[in-house]
Amino acid sequence: MTKPVLIGALFLSGIVSCWAQTGNPPPQGTNVPPVGNVQIGTCLESTCREAPVRENLSAIDLHLKYMRGILGGFRQGAGLGGGVQFTSANAIRHVELRATALVTTRLYQRYDLEAFAHDILDSRNTADVWFSYLYRREDNFFGIGPRIPQTLETNFALQQRSYQGTFTRDFTDHIQAGLYAQIANARAYRGKDKNDTPIDEIFSPVPEPTPVLWAPGLLSNAKIVSYGAFFEYDARDNSSGLTRGANVYGRIASADGLKNHDAFADYGWNEAELDGRLYIPLGSNKTSLALRARGSFKDPKGGSQIPFYALSWLGGHEYVRGYRTYRFRGNNSLLFSTELRQTVYAKTEQRGVDLVGFADTGQVWGDARSKTDPVILKNNDFSKSNWHSGVGGGIQYRHSKNIAARVEVGRSNERTLVYVSLSRGF
Repeated sequence: MTKPVLIGALFLSGIVSCWAQTGNPPPQGTNVPPVGNVQIGTCLESTCREAPVRENLSAIDLHLKYMRGILGGFRQGAGLGGGVQFTSANAIRHVELRATALVTTRLYQRYDLEAFAHDILDSRNTADVWFSYLYRREDNFFGIGPRIPQTLETNFALQQRSYQGTFTRDFTDHIQAGLYAQIANARAYRGKDKNDTPIDEIFSPVPEPTPVLWAPGLLSNAKIVSYGAFFEYDARDNSSGLTRGANVYGRIASADGLKNHDAFADYGWNEAELDGRLYIPLGSNKTSLALRARGSFKDPKGGSQIPFYALSWLGGHEYVRGYRTYRFRGNNSLLFSTELRQTVYAKTEQRGVDLVGFADTGQVWGDARSKTDPVILKNNDFSKSNWHSGVGGGIQYRHSKNIAARVEVGRSNERTLVYVSLSRGF
């Protein structure tokens, strides 16, 4: 794992040094947002989380004190998502209670009950605790490894109930770090897409007799406790035209399985995630070069396993376009993306239409399911033959600093795919 980590670290170092040479970070606004809505880079704390899963939900002002609209809230593959969030606003000093209900165009569901506390000892400390129920109906699964064939395509459903909490400190207007912990209980079973062969008719919940078809965590409850730390440097600026600036994110964590009345509960791994992004204006705020490098590294503890749905992955509109979502899974993944963005119509400083051209490449590696099976052992290789790449382009409509819509077409050696998302891309 040393070589890939070094590649990712060098790229992230380059992002920071390049940004340092482009000038001072963009100034932050001086207006104080409403309770619980502290501005960090391009993100409001009320709708952004850095752990256990990094996510950015866009809040929509409904001009109602105790309710706001929400866009997003789901990892890729779920369709377009959104819903409503009910909040206590400033009724309780230093604390905001929230209840959120989200659904997607593919009928994925999520419900959160949350307590967000701010100004803990001083104005730069926040804490967030919440319960979450997540239901994903039909995520793709092709198997584990960098060269798994498309012929094994199937899908699975996942239900997860989790309790988690974070403590975050904003050290400056652009730098924050924190700690988190989570207990999650998840079950993976047959997906709702009847066009595929059912997952349990191809893959097995046990390693014998065919280890290469073993999907750890299939048809059983996996109860996982995890904890870790994260940091983010966010100097992105969406105030005028295309995004410019830089963003660097990192997270380290440890996860362990808990006994949960199932025959197999030997889960455990250490993990690290690095994600660096650089946005370089080319002559004006209407032309930009966007660069991204992301690494996800998961190291099983001893002979323990990682549930197949918790592995690192590639494929989809955020992780090598031109491949199906979650096309490749393994312990580790490394991704590089480049986009050339050009504004072709500007209605206001923040609202406009852009054309985008992109190139992505990445690979997965690492497989702990067997120490002797030759096919599985080959999955551990970080190899030049395991890179998967896609190219393409698209159009983007920016409605505001935080809300945008994209349509992209990506082509790989496997197929050409169309992606629709409510985002500015990476």
